[in-house]
Amino acid sequence: MVPEPTTLIKKEDLAQVDLLSDPADANSTKVKFAFKILKGGHGEVAHDVIQWFINVERAFTGLNSNNGLLRYQMLQQFACGSALSGFNHNILVQAGPARAGLVATAQAAVNRDDGTNAARAQGLNDHLAAMQALTNETVLAQNVGTGIVTTALQQLATILLPTKILQRVKHYLRWEARKPVDMGVREYLMHILRINTQEIPRLPPHFNATQSLSDNEIIDILLFGTPKSWQREMDHQGIDPLASTVLNMM
Repeated sequence: MVPEPTTLIKKEDLAQVDLLSDPADANSTKVKFAFKILKGGHGEVAHDVIQWFINVERAFTGLNSNNGLLRYQMLQQFACGSALSGFNHNILVQAGPARAGLVATAQAAVNRDDGTNAARAQGLNDHLAAMQALTNETVLAQNVGTGIVTTALQQLATILLPTKILQRVKHYLRWEARKPVDMGVREYLMHILRINTQEIPRLPPHFNATQSLSDNEIIDILLFGTPKSWQREMDHQGIDPLASTVLNMM
């Protein structure tokens, strides 16, 4: 439940970037941000992999990187080993069909043109030629690029994370995540919420918040994981946890 403490990492194992304090303003103050490069080896536990994805998202946001090609180039520095080769393979698998789709769309526009406007016809043909000249890398600069990179990252996560990890995490929270004796109830709840809002939405298969636990489920986990003395104190204070929200229980 509690992340492992940060250990010293060699400089060569870190990706370092200067993030903009205001991503929309290129002249805003820059903040140095360093995080561990993902290798994809056996030494990386699930939490390490999830944290890497969180760090990559932070880097994309802080650098105002909304272009698929730029994100692809950045990821060449953020990963290495089997993680990088797996990501690049996923890019290649998707890039071909994406290029073919752009060419087909451009060709269809040329075919529909009635030829009555020479300038328009020339523009359509020039666009078609540009789409035909795209490579598996330059296609990432098109509007389909960020989607390709996102899908490639999700496919990488599916490979690196344990099979059925979403079910495993939820099972652990429901049946095994009891509050440690030396941890306060509020801290315990904050760890549950961190897992539910930061980690579960980044897991396969859906990679979004729709697969997170509901407030009612979190309350059930909280009741199961806390000692009977705490539950008796709530009864003494007239608090009905089943009729409360998560915030009211903090």
